[in-house]
Amino acid sequence: MRELSLREALPRRRGRDWLPWLALLAVACSRSGTTAPPPPPPSVVVSADIGPAGGILTIAEGPNAGVTLVIPAGAVSQSTRFSITPEVGNPDVLSFFPVYRFEPRDLDLSAVPATVIVRAGEALFDTGGSDAVCFTQSSPGAPWHALLASTLDPVARTMTTPASRLGDFVAWNGGLHRLFTQDLKLLDPAVPEPVDNLAGVAVTIANGTFSLQVGRGSLAAFWNATGSENVLIVHGLIGSPLDFLGAEDLIASLPPSVQNIVLVAYPSGPGVALTANGLYNEIVRDRGPGFRCSIIGHSLGGLVARYLIERSADDPLRSGYRPEDTPLDTSIAQLILLGVPNAGSELGNSLVSTLLPNIPADEVYLLQAAIDLSYRPDAITMQLNANYVDNATRYHVVYGDIGGGTDGVANVTSALALPLFGAETSRLFAVSHVELHGRALSSGITAYIHSLLQAP
Repeated sequence: MRELSLREALPRRRGRDWLPWLALLAVACSRSGTTAPPPPPPSVVVSADIGPAGGILTIAEGPNAGVTLVIPAGAVSQSTRFSITPEVGNPDVLSFFPVYRFEPRDLDLSAVPATVIVRAGEALFDTGGSDAVCFTQSSPGAPWHALLASTLDPVARTMTTPASRLGDFVAWNGGLHRLFTQDLKLLDPAVPEPVDNLAGVAVTIANGTFSLQVGRGSLAAFWNATGSENVLIVHGLIGSPLDFLGAEDLIASLPPSVQNIVLVAYPSGPGVALTANGLYNEIVRDRGPGFRCSIIGHSLGGLVARYLIERSADDPLRSGYRPEDTPLDTSIAQLILLGVPNAGSELGNSLVSTLLPNIPADEVYLLQAAIDLSYRPDAITMQLNANYVDNATRYHVVYGDIGGGTDGVANVTSALALPLFGAETSRLFAVSHVELHGRALSSGITAYIHSLLQAP
């Protein structure tokens, strides 16, 4: 794996370049009307024993017709039972994008790869399909891989890919990966991160063909630092740590005295609480004695940080919850909220009205972020604000206005809805939502943030 230059790896960022991916979801959901798709079949549809001479396993008819597994001659040394199960209900994927399980999953086919053909979700073709590739997961809970040699057939509505290991396969793309299948992970700045550029969408992914250093310093130093030299950055909806690597962005422009800048990747679709609780567990598990840091949260990432500080310790739904768990406010010196809709947003309301009515009830959790960002009374913002109590972390609101009282995504009123106390501050900059971090240097945001980090 070679280390990739920023020019090669990063697509040009635009203020609202995530809109096509949200539009794709809207198309997928609208196709179902108000009727949820039927539950997946509980049993294997096709199976066969294939030996050293090779063979083909195909679903011949029905909605999954054309789904195929090709085992070439020499791929296996003895007769082996292969099977295909459609729509296995993978917990990371909306059912509008069919998932197929090919087994056995523990078979190494790297010497003579198999060929897998799956049906592609119809919504991928409504946005052209040129950004679609096949993604695979070797076992439940394992990291997802992108198979770059995938070929999409717009006539047959299928995707074909070579596969060195079987498992779950889905026709997917980079934006959907960021939203649903991106691993929750603190990236170590000292270890180049595997990445890929999928049709202009830079993603962190386990089998990335390139590598990038993301952040500054190291995780080892981060966990053992005690002051203003420690910063954690949390991205927003359909975001990635790779969005913060521009020449004017925070990693490049914060001064060297900020020795450790660590970024967290997470799938933003499932929402605020799930990510915050996972992040709480990571911090409690790995922090050293006296650990302290500041957090910079952009957009949805600011709500994740608020929940982490205000609610995660006491959330009984958090994996590993114990009544004696303590809040992290004494470990988090400053929380800097960049363009955070602290009282919801029109975007969230639009997503709720467009997407949620057509999603099966048992899959709404995959788009909990839409509810979290909305004006609904059960939105996480309403809960946080209604129960807010000042804590040891010092909060600072940094918000944008490019006209009309909005940064293009979050409005000023919502950004300022969070109560501030004592030395906590708010500051307006004439920049867009993405520019709050992407143009932090020339706008003066970097200098302002650094002054906050240096405060006693």
